Amino acid sequence: MGGADRPLGSPAPAQRRRRTLGLVLLAALLAGVVLAWPVLRTLQRACYLLVIWAPALLWRSPGTVVFSLQSSGPVFIKLAQWLSTRRDILPGELCDAMGMLHEHVPCSLSQADISRAAQSVPGLELGQLLGGGCVAQVYLGDLLDQHGETKQVAVKVRREHIVPLLHTDLTLLRWTARCLTALRPSLQWMAMERAVDNFGWYMTQQVDLRIEAEHARHFARNFRRRPAVRVPRVVNSTESVLVMELAQGVSLSEFVKQNHSHELRLEVHALLTDMMAKMGLQDNFLHGDLHPGNLFISLEGKHSRPVVTLIDLGISIEMSKNLQDFAKSAMLAAFRMRPLDLGDAMVKLHQREGLVEHCKNLDELTFKVGYLLLAGCFMVDESIWSKTFPTYQDYNGTRVSEYFTLLMRYLSEHRVRVSPDLWSVMTAFALIEGSIAELGFGVNVLGACTPYLFNPWDIPGRIQGALSLKSSGEKSQAARAG
Repeated sequence: MGGADRPLGSPAPAQRRRRTLGLVLLAALLAGVVLAWPVLRTLQRACYLLVIWAPALLWRSPGTVVFSLQSSGPVFIKLAQWLSTRRDILPGELCDAMGMLHEHVPCSLSQADISRAAQSVPGLELGQLLGGGCVAQVYLGDLLDQHGETKQVAVKVRREHIVPLLHTDLTLLRWTARCLTALRPSLQWMAMERAVDNFGWYMTQQVDLRIEAEHARHFARNFRRRPAVRVPRVVNSTESVLVMELAQGVSLSEFVKQNHSHELRLEVHALLTDMMAKMGLQDNFLHGDLHPGNLFISLEGKHSRPVVTLIDLGISIEMSKNLQDFAKSAMLAAFRMRPLDLGDAMVKLHQREGLVEHCKNLDELTFKVGYLLLAGCFMVDESIWSKTFPTYQDYNGTRVSEYFTLLMRYLSEHRVRVSPDLWSVMTAFALIEGSIAELGFGVNVLGACTPYLFNPWDIPGRIQGALSLKSSGEKSQAARAG
């Protein structure tokens, strides 16, 4: 009787319950796959990296480590570039091998780049591949403007799939840091997870090309009254495509190899050191990737005056108040020849940033750092350099980048974590130090800092600065003559 009341063709209640249960189970399965997918993707990536790193773990030679880093993708290549400056915790041969990745990053013409650029910026066509970095590749492009004219531009296109890869690799690096710290509690003072987070923050700056566009506008404003320092104009920008004017000239690495007069080389040296001093002491905003391939030198006008053009501005450093105070107090202490004040400025920077909770013997660290840095700033008497170096030959033969290494080693020995911002600034300057030294051998770069460090009415300070530079110059000249 009840069956006769059911509408013709309608399913039985048991069938409806089974169908509903099936839909619920299917939805639950799909939800589980969606939720588990990031974990599965991370595990898949971890397995791939284990295979890639097996030779490096077995042989541990610089060559196999660098090969594994290159094969692991752009995030690990950038990590290698950063770690190449940490000679205090890594072997020198490995740092040298990883440092090569600043200039040798694999790149190839990509059809996906061409399609993405055309979709993102109407009227844009990509041509010759000019080069590439960890995050993006750069092409010569033709852009049709609003007047129907074609203009050549430089086009940076973010590498495909790098954003999810970045998140996955950062997750794996955090897991690795956590495991290492758990297995070796003595490494807790290094705060490796925080170091990974800091590295991730800088990488995130690079993968959104709109941030680089804003950085370019910021530098252009800072140097608008300095025609000898130029930043290519931003034509268009999206998250994954950046279109800018072409940079004129040749890279700094190429310029130093060319046969230019001594006077022109000194002029370029003065231009570059003034630019860096202005960034660090006046603007408090620095280019964070100052390797010679990111600076172009051109000779312009009837007198062929040098002009420097900044490119690849994705990593830029906005100096914190702590770092600003440190830079000025440390440099004033150096010009006044007060090593303990110089060491104290370094220690206070790390205290303010909460990086000394595991420190051993702050007084000794202050002494060692102060005398080291003063010996690095100027050519000084034996009463100062002998606190760090066993012989004059050791002192006279030490380069700026080696002072950075010694500073990091002292901080590590005393279990002080290096200030991330200070490390970024030192890394940026260390990248260009070799070219600066070739252009103006024997010229103290601190001379470029005095206009930004001393007020015009600070006559005693300017006199002290001039005397310190003069004394250092005389000692440097005597060392070269000897």
